[in-house]
Amino acid sequence: MSEDLDVLVLGAGPNGLTCAAYLAAAGARVRVLERNVESGGGLTSQELSGFTFNSHAIYMLLAELMPPYHDLGLADYGVSFVRPDVQAAFLFDGASLVLHSDPDASVAGVAALSPGDGARFRELYEDFRRASEEFIIPATYVGPVEPLDQIEMLEQGGELGRWLNELAELTPREVIHGYGFDDERVEAALVYLASMFGLDPDGGGMGFLAPIYVYRLMQAALVRGGSHQMASALRRALEANGGQVVTAACVREVLREASPGGRVTGVRLDDGSVIRARAVVSTLNPEQNFLQLLDPDGLDPGVVEAARAWEWDETSLFVANWGVVGEAPRYQGYPDEVSSSLNVVMGVESVSDVVAHFEAARTGRVPDGKVGHATCPSLFDPLAAAHHLPEYGNCEVLRWECLAPYGVDWSAAKHELADRAFEEWSRHAPNLAGSNVRIALPWSPADIEEHIPSMRRGAIKHGAYISIQMGYNRPSAECSSYRTPVEGFYVAGASTHPGGMVLLGAGYNAARVVAEDLGLRIWWDVPPQVQAAIDRGYLPPVALGSS
Repeated sequence: MSEDLDVLVLGAGPNGLTCAAYLAAAGARVRVLERNVESGGGLTSQELSGFTFNSHAIYMLLAELMPPYHDLGLADYGVSFVRPDVQAAFLFDGASLVLHSDPDASVAGVAALSPGDGARFRELYEDFRRASEEFIIPATYVGPVEPLDQIEMLEQGGELGRWLNELAELTPREVIHGYGFDDERVEAALVYLASMFGLDPDGGGMGFLAPIYVYRLMQAALVRGGSHQMASALRRALEANGGQVVTAACVREVLREASPGGRVTGVRLDDGSVIRARAVVSTLNPEQNFLQLLDPDGLDPGVVEAARAWEWDETSLFVANWGVVGEAPRYQGYPDEVSSSLNVVMGVESVSDVVAHFEAARTGRVPDGKVGHATCPSLFDPLAAAHHLPEYGNCEVLRWECLAPYGVDWSAAKHELADRAFEEWSRHAPNLAGSNVRIALPWSPADIEEHIPSMRRGAIKHGAYISIQMGYNRPSAECSSYRTPVEGFYVAGASTHPGGMVLLGAGYNAARVVAEDLGLRIWWDVPPQVQAAIDRGYLPPVALGSS
């Protein structure tokens, strides 16, 4: 077939669907092409025997703070969030630390473990909150600013801006250590939060990310009914404006005009069919974009070099889900509020335990199942469990997550690790040992790559978070504005600013750029948080384009 569209989007993950939905609402003829038989990417929920498992993304760090949630009316399409009051509990030998969405309750939890550290925690929390709300979150929803310009703007923006510049010279561990906690267990808990999605606790120049991870992991939410509900809502918002999603559509190449420097004209699929469009937006990784779909011989040498030098995440994630007949976990010897915590972290007594866990994954060692975080999603979202099958008895969904390496044979190892993790969990919550496990679904780094090939080596963020691959350099300086040197070809995946996780930022930002270039109406307003950051001088108005 040969069709003429305005925009083709490659990949129906959260960023692809977001970008497409905005452009369709702007009047563009849009189609999304997805290789899998179902859209959603990392927003994956599977229902097995009545249990709903989120095998990939589950914790929504920004939730209602994401502009697309409001602009696209996702609540009207059924997206709602569950945010537990008790956010994270850390189990120590004979003690615990419990953190809440209410900062006063968290301060009390810290003081209960270490009386002198309550005030230090409050200072850290307020610093991290301000950094996140006044700059880091707003900067997520604009294009990246050139590094020297950003440094100058922050430097002139007052005390907070200067402090943010200082963080860019530190590691996440150094940022947290600077608050001088008396009890190392408090420091270890915060370092764990900063690094639980693969951020190197000793990564130089990455300290500026510590505030957002630590702060928002005390405000995390679940999508009611499963993470895929968000993907379904994004797709419905797209289709309501005439856009389409075609699944099981494998793109073989991106087509260009034959002349030197020719613009993009569309794509060819594996079945030989051609779809033509004025613009192609890819949410794939740099290797796929510039070494496979496009002929590297006809590209800007800087773009090709950056794609070949792209560094992948040093660690990935291991996730185990179980559907059980039995009770939710009860933690023996710990306060009752531990059993109502969204995340329960085990195996961390010191900062060195956190670092050792990261290093084991980075150097290719399969985890021993002692360190990780666990949650019982059905405790907060009854839709997750098979409660509609009363003959089963009470049912719950359990989930364990930890860092893991890619380069091992996971065929048997994933089941062995899941068993060890369940055994460790049961040691802290003995009532789990009597559960009747109906379904066990371990999800290894190899499974991540198989399900989402753009996450090569199980790279959940599409590439390492290191200083030379962030912001204006993600994926390269030549492509940092979502435009590329190839006219009509745009990038909008997790390998662009602001990166991975379910932020919807790359798709949101790219939609504005594509709309500007195609002369479409930009119908959405500047988010209030973004405008406030501009007014403070932290971000330039030009980063938003014209609306």
